[in-house]
Amino acid sequence: MTGSARGFDLALAAAVTVLGAALAWGLVGGLPLIGIDDASITRSYSENIAAGHGYVYNVGGERVEGSTTLLWALGVAGLYLLTSAPEILIVTACAALAWGAVFCALRTARHLAEAEGGHGSVAAGTVAAFLVAAPGYFAWAVWTMMELALWSALIAWLVLTLVRGALGAAAPLGPLLAAALLLPLARPEGVAVAVGLLALALIVAPGGRGRIAAAIGAALVSFAAVTAWRLSYFGQPFPNTFYAKVSSDRMQDLTDGAKYTLGFLLGSPFAELLFVAWIAGAAWIAVRWLRDRRRGAALLIPAAAVFGFLAIYSALGGDHFALWRFFQPIQPLLPVAAAVGLAVAVGRAAPGPRALALPAAAAVAGLALVGWPHYHQARFDLRKEFVLNAQGIDFGTFLDGVAPRPSVGVGPAGGIALSYDGHIYDLLGLNWTEMAHAKPIKVGMRNHASFDKATFWAHEPEVVAIFNRPCGEGDTQPFWASNDDAFDDLFEDPRFRSGYRPVRFREAGACWPAFARPDWLRAVGSDPAVEVLEWTAVELIN
Repeated sequence: MTGSARGFDLALAAAVTVLGAALAWGLVGGLPLIGIDDASITRSYSENIAAGHGYVYNVGGERVEGSTTLLWALGVAGLYLLTSAPEILIVTACAALAWGAVFCALRTARHLAEAEGGHGSVAAGTVAAFLVAAPGYFAWAVWTMMELALWSALIAWLVLTLVRGALGAAAPLGPLLAAALLLPLARPEGVAVAVGLLALALIVAPGGRGRIAAAIGAALVSFAAVTAWRLSYFGQPFPNTFYAKVSSDRMQDLTDGAKYTLGFLLGSPFAELLFVAWIAGAAWIAVRWLRDRRRGAALLIPAAAVFGFLAIYSALGGDHFALWRFFQPIQPLLPVAAAVGLAVAVGRAAPGPRALALPAAAAVAGLALVGWPHYHQARFDLRKEFVLNAQGIDFGTFLDGVAPRPSVGVGPAGGIALSYDGHIYDLLGLNWTEMAHAKPIKVGMRNHASFDKATFWAHEPEVVAIFNRPCGEGDTQPFWASNDDAFDDLFEDPRFRSGYRPVRFREAGACWPAFARPDWLRAVGSDPAVEVLEWTAVELIN
């Protein structure tokens, strides 16, 4: 592979990342530089770590890992050591990691295509075209401030390294060990990704087996070390989010996960086409390799990454976020099989560069016309995640000025954690160990079904905030839906109605609904920012 081709792919990856991020921002109608609520949860941990408080959600509270991704939380903590307002640095880091993931995908496609006698630039260009037509990846990787770009880059990096080794170039030990060590730290399922891909490479790669075996050992040691640390520091082997989100009813998880995966394959633009291309490409390469073991089977490595990702999150049950968030990390690899097939076909036809220019431009435009409307239509589901975070930040800022500061129970627990210094009870359990473990079998809203009334009544937060609901005016106060699965109809419970009063918090035209304990209301006194209502003035909306 020449240096000019590498430079071309690097520049193309940068252009795709910038264009994809701009399109994602524009198609959604503009996104604030605050990330989504879940990203703010990680940021709150990172801020506390940087300040020396430890891995905690509440300063002085229990040690709890509610951010899922240790590596990203530590990385963001490093940014907090540089500045108390690291938003621009976080987005820049996300964009750089997304650039790396795209670059690795382009290189993977080029290597595989040229190994089969195809046009490498056609393969790289095809991957780029599909990614431009799928800006949802960049919305999640760049703008949400989640760990997704890191997760995606590590997987694409390992895939590229193993593909090069399977094609005959000795896989360098440094990148292999680095990827193997970091993947289990990025997310717990990273050990399955690392060991699975490395084990497959042991079978299909013609050389470098000693290095691959060493990398497998590194992945297992990394996972064992982080698990031992979690047990000693938190008292449990997995992040608390696992216990809060994943039901112990495995059949329920598999059923929900199958629906989630099927929805992705049928609903995400081009997913079914690209998935079929992977099935066809992997089957063809596997049959050829079984007939002649001297022929390379490098395409099976990215195929395993794609199929393995679908299998892992099918088993875990999926989630509720827009644009199938769990599958976004493999989006750069998804077009690789189709790109290689097209590059081989074009290579056999042997057209010149000028002959390819016009069809390539037309193909990019056609893909964009097909893909972009879906993301524009989905903008409401994605944008509301940013709005939810802004609501939490605003309410937390207001509540921080109320005296005395109440302990507050919340559903969305990210934005408020960045702005409120009082004690927060995460009623959905992601950042509260006792709540997460109270009900092993989760029944209700996917990933938000851990609320347990007995645990709630054992602690009774002074305020239950529902700041993401309309405040209402006049004699009626719209509140959370009366049949809401997340809170198990708490607001209609007679005990709750006798122990809490509905209130409106007000400040400078802003208004937030909540429920408050009478003893805290007495301590607040006649604060004009706290309007107490009667239950007869409350209307629970569906």
